Amino acid sequence: MLDITTNICPPRLVEQLPKLTSLIAKNPVTQNNVSRGELGVILYYFYLSRASGESRYAHEAYQRLETLLRNLTANNTTDLMNSTLAGGLAGLGMTLEVLINEGFIEDEYDDFLFRLDQLVFDNALKKIEKEDTDFLHGGTGGFHYLYYRFSKNPDVHTYLNKYVSTLAGISYNYQTAAYIRNTYLQPISQPGEVNLGLSHGMAATILILLNLYESDINQPLTESLIRKYIRFLLRYRNTGTYEQGRHALYPNTVTLRNGHFEPTGPSSYQGGLRWCYGDLNVAHVLHRAGNLLSEPEWKNKAAETGLATLAIQDVEIARCHGSLFCHGATGIAHYYDYLQRISGIHEYRLGYDYWIQVAIDEFRKEEEQMLHTDISGYFLEGAVGSGLVIMNRILDEPGYWEKIWLLT
Repeated sequence: MLDITTNICPPRLVEQLPKLTSLIAKNPVTQNNVSRGELGVILYYFYLSRASGESRYAHEAYQRLETLLRNLTANNTTDLMNSTLAGGLAGLGMTLEVLINEGFIEDEYDDFLFRLDQLVFDNALKKIEKEDTDFLHGGTGGFHYLYYRFSKNPDVHTYLNKYVSTLAGISYNYQTAAYIRNTYLQPISQPGEVNLGLSHGMAATILILLNLYESDINQPLTESLIRKYIRFLLRYRNTGTYEQGRHALYPNTVTLRNGHFEPTGPSSYQGGLRWCYGDLNVAHVLHRAGNLLSEPEWKNKAAETGLATLAIQDVEIARCHGSLFCHGATGIAHYYDYLQRISGIHEYRLGYDYWIQVAIDEFRKEEEQMLHTDISGYFLEGAVGSGLVIMNRILDEPGYWEKIWLLT
């Protein structure tokens, strides 16, 4: 029986953690990756051991990790054999980075990780060259992982420089700005569509470039790309109908029509609070870029955008799907907590408090209607991410796990 005592976390939130843990145990995952598989569950159990003080969860997580790695090295599993973050080796690398950084496992995987780095680089670069810039399923997630290997593998400096120069080669200049395409989304996108979000679009690329700039990776070119991409993003601020609490300030996608980009559809500015896309991404990018590149105007626009989202409190307008992390209430709450930490703007706490209460209500509905039980072991769309957000509150500190999803 999971028993957690805390004066920091609301009792109704604490009470949810054993329920989520039970759902994860009763609905085993069938894949190994971090977004929908065993790696996410392993992370969950390690953090659960810390939050509960029960070592049996860490023991189980370690045994599961060793089994996964044995199967991988013996070629007994194939579902990780790609370079992507969500479904492949970059996600494995990021999971090991988190576990080592948190002290859950010893830093004894150097030989394995050096081989992993080379595989991820070779495959991720091929994807970028083909303009597959997707964060979750394309080449961008691979270079996100490699950034965390920069101080540990001297070859990674070359890898990251090659990424920046290749990115410049696939960028399209547009007046004083520039944009990139994502061919991974081509089958489901309109011709000429450009995605601006985090999970599949330009926000992720900008955030990774900011990390590389901070690490002195080809700073002149890196800064040039950051500035051009942000100029492209800022061009599409909503100048039409805007009602606070109903509309967003920025679209998720824009589409090239008759030589000019415009928001893709009539619903482009109609709300949306999510980890994966929307104005929270824009505020995130502008806070980070404004601070790092000393741009007061960007910092002002970041605060304007982020604070305006606080008025969106309707679940449908927010496009909030239940309690989950990717596009649900726990993810929204966690994003506000993160924005408060990187900006120092205390009003973001209001967003966290509101959406964590929505999450509690959504947990109850899901339990009553037995919703999403079969995907409980998923990180972004199941109980894993939601549970980790609760554990952050119990432990009163952000877990390093958030860096997997570019909250860096």
